[in-house]
Amino acid sequence: MKFCSNCGKQLNDDAMFCSGCGSKQVAAPQPQQPVNANNAAPVNNYNAAPVPPVTGEADVQQNRGIAWLAYASLLLLVPLFARKGSEYCKFHVKQGATLCAVEIVYYILEAIIMAIVKAIFPGQLVYGYFTYYYQDSAATIIFRLLFAAGSIFLLVLSIMGIVNAATGKQKKLPLIGQIPFVEMLMDKIYAALNK
Repeated sequence: MKFCSNCGKQLNDDAMFCSGCGSKQVAAPQPQQPVNANNAAPVNNYNAAPVPPVTGEADVQQNRGIAWLAYASLLLLVPLFARKGSEYCKFHVKQGATLCAVEIVYYILEAIIMAIVKAIFPGQLVYGYFTYYYQDSAATIIFRLLFAAGSIFLLVLSIMGIVNAATGKQKKLPLIGQIPFVEMLMDKIYAALNK
């Protein structure tokens, strides 16, 4: 198994040209295997040639099918661990982790604010159609509509990230894509994984 020296695409051992970029492949000299002194049989050397990392357009084409999972909440762990050497997945995992962190903070704030609003503006018990039911106050309804709009915005960001990752684009998410502390945390996680 060999890789293109230009774009990194995996090629057959006897390929003269790369099927991805069309560049001519230079035949690499075959390394000689060490010989065992006892019976003169070749000794396998598994650490002889490390596989080169896939970069550039080849990286995008190989990993865009899994990179979109970074925007599906906790499923970002799949590309994080399965493709930890891919720069394309790394970019989208950082963006997906930022989105996930914003969603967690948003829903915690929503729960706290809605509890405060319900305490300040309690609803009332109303009789209608042979039974009693609880009716929210006008302030509670307004805050619910505002938070629903925020949830729709987060869903749109998630869809934008999925589309970008699946189509091979590396675009940061609007408004939240520039948050630095999540990216720094993800850089530390990647450094620990690649040790």
